[in-house]
Amino acid sequence: MAVTFTRTTGSAGVMTVDFELDLIAGALPDSTRWLDGAAGSAGAYPGSITGFQATNTDTTNTAGRGLKLVVGTCTLVQNNNQFTVGGDGDTVHAIVIGGSGVASTSCSVDAGLGTGVITFACEGNLTGSTGFMAIVS
Repeated sequence: MAVTFTRTTGSAGVMTVDFELDLIAGALPDSTRWLDGAAGSAGAYPGSITGFQATNTDTTNTAGRGLKLVVGTCTLVQNNNQFTVGGDGDTVHAIVIGGSGVASTSCSVDAGLGTGVITFACEGNLTGSTGFMAIVS
């Protein structure tokens, strides 16, 4: 499954993912649930053998989802368009939007980093296409 961006507000706007690359560098810093060996509450030291028994869950006993570099194209984006990340991602950690090359037309992301929904701030409507790069998990 690939990372997707779906428009949730506005009448126009498309974010197409052209390329994604797994950034294999370990778990996110706040993802330490695997350290307690799935032994009860999060962060608890496994003071009994319970924490060392086999478990088959990818939510409790996991090192966390890895980061991905996503490269794509934004087309027809409007001011206050919101896009929800889905597929292999649920959080946008960083995003860079390229210049449109058209006077009085530019876009940036002004809200939503660290969540699954990003909001664009545009000067005019992006009638053409421009590139973007994002780090998602």
